[in-house]
Amino acid sequence: MAWIQPLFLTFQLVVFALVLAATLGVAGGWAASRLKAAGRFWRWISAVFLASMVVAVAMPMILQAAAWESTAGKFGWMIMTQTGARAEGLSDYGFFRGLIACGWIHGLLGAALVALATWYGLDRVPTHVRQKARMDLGPISSWWRVQLPLVSPWIISSLVATALLAMTEMTVVDLYGFRTVADEFYLFYAVDPSPFSIFLICVLPLIVMSALMTWLLVQRRRLIVISAEPDVPTCDDQEVRKSVCCLAAAIATLILLLIVLVPLGGLLVKVGHDVEVAQGTLVGTWSLSRTAQRLWEAPVIFASEYRWTGILAVLVALSAVLIAWPLAAAGRRTRRLEAWLDLLTISFVLLPGPLVGLMVVRFFQLPIPGFFTLYQQSLVPTVIALLFRAVPAAYWVLRAGYRGLDNSLLDTAQLDQSCIQRMWNIDRPILQGSLWGAGIAAAVVASGDVPATLPVVPPGVTTVGTRLFGLLHSGARYQEAALAIWYLAVVLVISLFLARRFLALRVKIT
Repeated sequence: MAWIQPLFLTFQLVVFALVLAATLGVAGGWAASRLKAAGRFWRWISAVFLASMVVAVAMPMILQAAAWESTAGKFGWMIMTQTGARAEGLSDYGFFRGLIACGWIHGLLGAALVALATWYGLDRVPTHVRQKARMDLGPISSWWRVQLPLVSPWIISSLVATALLAMTEMTVVDLYGFRTVADEFYLFYAVDPSPFSIFLICVLPLIVMSALMTWLLVQRRRLIVISAEPDVPTCDDQEVRKSVCCLAAAIATLILLLIVLVPLGGLLVKVGHDVEVAQGTLVGTWSLSRTAQRLWEAPVIFASEYRWTGILAVLVALSAVLIAWPLAAAGRRTRRLEAWLDLLTISFVLLPGPLVGLMVVRFFQLPIPGFFTLYQQSLVPTVIALLFRAVPAAYWVLRAGYRGLDNSLLDTAQLDQSCIQRMWNIDRPILQGSLWGAGIAAAVVASGDVPATLPVVPPGVTTVGTRLFGLLHSGARYQEAALAIWYLAVVLVISLFLARRFLALRVKIT
């Protein structure tokens, strides 16, 4: 009976997040698809929107929570500016709490996933299918009755991913005291879990994921047919009416503001925001010089957190690439093995962080010489716990890279060299961009995986994610905002550097 209330709250969170993700995501994907098929200016807007959605998906959950807490949380600049309402008792630290806060953050992350999935599916619909649909139906009917059903596998998959993340992630719900199943397990059952608690937190999401994988296998023919011919803009596409492009651009801009610009802008505002007393009245003020000073001081104040985060990110990235690279190479040669590897990596992602940390702790408690010392005085347990999600991230990046290789090249190399020689001499130069991408993906995932880090981090080690997680429980202040901004800036700079390196390598190879 104790699990009925958490199950009900989990169901509420999933429904809230799915409604928001489907509404914004499908609209955003449609807008990006329409703008891409128009002129150069509209294609630029589409590219900015899609790049921003990728950034939103890549942002760790703790960073998204920090951004929205700085914007609309209990001490967010929007709430602290509305001092009159707070003084009159009309709002208990504002409306951004509980289900609304958790559902909003999960829903916006899901909206970014759905937007990318919808755009990708629409981009793969063959031109002749769209032209034939427009001959028989109007623009709205052809979209609703032909294109949307064709891209439904991608949309449904992204919505299921949103639901599974809401079911298994505890970072956001714990911050706002919304006791879902994942948070109940983290608070009360992680130390001494029962079989039923493990079933709810782990087996139930795996069952949902297995049902999705079965459904996708049934839909495989449709996916292959759609993916067979990428979309090529036609004359009709290039002459899309200006009003439709304006509507699509307005939708994309609005979604971009909600998902990326408002929360990131909230971080910048919160750094320089203060509430002062002027003539007996609370007044919110913001200063550029104060913002610059606090940002300048943050790397010194949180030097230890940045250093440990960087060390862990590098160690996990190297380990994840070394593990994921042979797996992706082996899966490229055998489709059946690749399917099993896909299922295995997705299963690792669905394992809740507290459960992963608990398994690692129990493993290092085995009566084996040296395990206790490793657990107490090294980063080995922390790296192992973070690999559960970092390896799948690296694997899927490398899997996509191997998908782009020609079969004849691999077959020829396999005849002349061994597997290890082929991977080093042939695959490595060609996949250098993918290898860098896999490493940065693993590093970003590891740097923000707070649930897996908390149970296994050794004494004296504090990462940016764990420090944010602790500080945000009392509300976001300028220190937390400054800490999050530098964290985000480092991730973006590294990503841009690797993107430029990857493009340079592609130009050099071609």
